[in-house]
Amino acid sequence: MKILTSRLSEEQLDVVREIAPNANLVSVTTPEDVLREIEDTDVLFGTRTTPEMIGRAKSLRWIQVGGVGVEGMMFPELVNSDIILTNGRGTTAINIAEHVIGLILTFTRTININIKRQMEKVWESRANLPVIEIAGETIGILGLGSIGLQVAKRANAFDMRILSVDPTQTEKPDYVESLWKVDRLHDMLRQSDFVAICCPLTLQTEGIMGADEFRVMKSTAFVINIARGRIVDQAALVEALRAKEIAGAGLDATHPEPLPQDNPLWEMDNVIITPHHAGQSPKAPRRVFELFCENLKRFVAGEPLINLVDKTRGY
Repeated sequence: MKILTSRLSEEQLDVVREIAPNANLVSVTTPEDVLREIEDTDVLFGTRTTPEMIGRAKSLRWIQVGGVGVEGMMFPELVNSDIILTNGRGTTAINIAEHVIGLILTFTRTININIKRQMEKVWESRANLPVIEIAGETIGILGLGSIGLQVAKRANAFDMRILSVDPTQTEKPDYVESLWKVDRLHDMLRQSDFVAICCPLTLQTEGIMGADEFRVMKSTAFVINIARGRIVDQAALVEALRAKEIAGAGLDATHPEPLPQDNPLWEMDNVIITPHHAGQSPKAPRRVFELFCENLKRFVAGEPLINLVDKTRGY
């Protein structure tokens, strides 16, 4: 068995060797390295995958990616193949959920305004700082997967009411009041003071937050997007913010990325933009490696793998 890996330390390679002692481990650093080695590779871990790579792969049986979103890999060469694809679902859920709560608290405690005033050396009047107490407020979570569940866990710690929408999830923690199918999205939006977008980008979710959705939301509500920019109709979001149909937006994901300098979102006081770094954490790479090792044990033993991606659904 040949395993192609990227960016693993010698200590990590030793761990892999203990799991699969008969494997031929090959470390690669560039796409050219992958193309040169891919033909007789059985397992691919930690490298970007392209249609050309899949076309050259004659023995490839399993790809483990470190990220959660795999929309960029849903090309026919992979989707129509027998290659198993597993993702890093859960490995960045904690830090992304912390980012969601951080954006909510930044808005509700007017920290975004205070930072600007600090730069201007202005002691702002408290009358101009309309704070919000989030205990008792309602958060609606679009996508109750690993990230959505971690957001719900933290929202519960803040004594928030929690609603959710998910196309496939059927089980929820007791502290999540409602788990609805996507046809109840507007019901969730009407009641939510904060909407956290935590779903993957698929054909079904692209543009799911559009003009109609912003119109049914409370004028005091905030949208938080830590998923993918194309899940939100960005032009409709700009118009909703201008028309004060919603109170604000915290965006860790935009379309395109980086956001062009002439985009009006940059100039809006009720918008916070972060550079798609909610998934960053010094602890996440360790969790990704541990997931790979667990899956490698299962792969060697012929057991079902964790975080199997349904390539027909795209997540």
